[in-house]
Amino acid sequence: MADVKKRTKSQQEGQQILPIADYSPGGVQNLAETFRRLYYRLYSNSSASRAERIFENLATILLLKFCLDKQEDETALKKFLAGQRTADSMLKEFLPQQLPKHTSLTFTLSISDSSVREAMTELAPLNLAMAPAHVLGEAFQALIGPRLRGDKGQFFTPKSLVKAMVRIIAPKAHESVLDPACGTGGFLGEAHIFQFESGEVTDGVKGRLVGIEKDHDLARLATALLHIGTCGRSELLNANSLDPFEVAEAGLAGDVQFDVILTNPPFGSRIPVEDKNILRNFDLAHAWVCHGENSWSMTAAVLDGQDPQILFIERSVKALKPGGRMGIVLPEGVFGNRQEGYVWAWLRQHGIIKTLLDCPRTTFQPSTDTKTNVLFFEKNLTVAPLGNNGHSKVSIGVALRCGHDRRGRTHKPDGTHHEDDFEKLAAAFSTNGVCNGLWKKVAVGDSTYLVPRYYVRDHEFTDQECEIINGARMATIAQLMEEGLLTVRKGHEVGSHAYGSGDIPFVRTSDLNNYELSTDPTNAISDDIYEEYRPQQNLRPGDILMVVDGRYRIGATAILSENNYRCVVQSHFRIISTQQNDKLNPFELLYALNLPSVRVRIRDLVFVQSTLGTLGRRLFELEIPVLHGDGPWRDRVDAFREILTKRDTLLMQIKAMAGSEVEL
Repeated sequence: MADVKKRTKSQQEGQQILPIADYSPGGVQNLAETFRRLYYRLYSNSSASRAERIFENLATILLLKFCLDKQEDETALKKFLAGQRTADSMLKEFLPQQLPKHTSLTFTLSISDSSVREAMTELAPLNLAMAPAHVLGEAFQALIGPRLRGDKGQFFTPKSLVKAMVRIIAPKAHESVLDPACGTGGFLGEAHIFQFESGEVTDGVKGRLVGIEKDHDLARLATALLHIGTCGRSELLNANSLDPFEVAEAGLAGDVQFDVILTNPPFGSRIPVEDKNILRNFDLAHAWVCHGENSWSMTAAVLDGQDPQILFIERSVKALKPGGRMGIVLPEGVFGNRQEGYVWAWLRQHGIIKTLLDCPRTTFQPSTDTKTNVLFFEKNLTVAPLGNNGHSKVSIGVALRCGHDRRGRTHKPDGTHHEDDFEKLAAAFSTNGVCNGLWKKVAVGDSTYLVPRYYVRDHEFTDQECEIINGARMATIAQLMEEGLLTVRKGHEVGSHAYGSGDIPFVRTSDLNNYELSTDPTNAISDDIYEEYRPQQNLRPGDILMVVDGRYRIGATAILSENNYRCVVQSHFRIISTQQNDKLNPFELLYALNLPSVRVRIRDLVFVQSTLGTLGRRLFELEIPVLHGDGPWRDRVDAFREILTKRDTLLMQIKAMAGSEVEL
């Protein structure tokens, strides 16, 4: 297979020609390795240091090489490599000829000509114009994915989630695709690859591929990447998607609609849209009134500000053709904040919630800790009356792993890959509505609480757990309270001014470890403050503390003993007390709460608002086995009780031997 049309001087001197026109994974990896070497060369030898700037320079260099190869102009490249032309003159001459759709964007390089020459020398053996577009796109995305971060609410979507969303929404070869907040163009590049490989292409992919990006630097980067990765098919507009006049000026008429929208809009309450000229164009930027359970109506009052992700929901739906499909990444707050229930009322008026995908907390880490989920939506042929339109069943998928850890590492210390549930869920998804293993069909009614994992209520106990709990009845925390077996009450906040005022422990969530307390003496409180809260908390040996609010430790538990019950506990705890130990004792309850499958269900009941999670009243919905009396669990529960009791005794003996603490 010929990889280049003509051999350059460097090739005649023996440089290896990289087989870039290779559809195999090896071909992509070889090209990605070339891009990686260029990235680090620019990082080491140029004045640019920020990843975003290096990527923009690299993308511009690749774009210039692509345009030169497309015009088959080796003379200009030779003159540049010989120092007879500047990089700026090359950009001004060749890019406008090859990018007539993008004349509003000015491409520049912030690195020296010598650095550009080094990069061009590395690229000289390659003819980028002859490489399959999807191979180029995949190679660059493999490099850009883990390195580029946003600083204006844009957090670039991980490759595994992008691929999963594209495969779930499955854009056909003739369908048009829009990303109104396209960032570096990942969704559009992946959509092109999917359409190209879908098997429906006979005379080329016909649908439009349009991206809109407000940030000028990102727009230039996306233009370069997409022009190369889609072989000139894509259209990139540098405009604010939320401003119809700005979008129209950039070249996209307001009445143009698309078959598919795939997007991850900027989100966050710290970057609200406050321009009244923009807000008044959006239903979801008006004040809404709640008329009881899940019933809303819009008022004429325009809000002073609205979170951008809410406006992008409406912008995207309005840009869909009737029957069109949308996949949008949103912070979990949109799915679980009852104050934003009007968003779901508006969505149901305009279409059908088809699929909900629950993303793991690590999805966007290390860039941000914000918990996200994905909404897949299909637009109605006509607008329905505002009201209960939520009777269709929704496909629910839950990803626990995303292919990397909290630090973004894709490999474990032993060299194996981190598991990727997005890939598995995408492979198992059925576009004809059939549930395949990992997906579940759920009737959510007109609920405005749509955190996907909440609806996965049938976690099966493992075989080992089934052996232990065989014969035990199942009951929710609420049922056990109704039966008089439990009471549940809240902790309190004493205020930081009370810290260090005495020697009575103030228990915080960080003080729990392995079912015991290890309190920080610097947060200890005085006897007076303890007496203020003692009647309300009414702590006793055998009380169980459960974390219900926080970042990562929700569901963690500890049991109080004679040696540590004299304390005050933080408001992030619930204090669970057994009331009839002859029917259910604390150790039986504690053991049940820590069964692995019960802990998974606790996770399903947690709602994350931005980065902080809360269990709330959903704790009462938690179903556990009642492990009282004789049964296969008896020996394990008794051993569990004996271990914790002995440890508590030994810890107190050690403390007595060590004597009182000395302040340093």
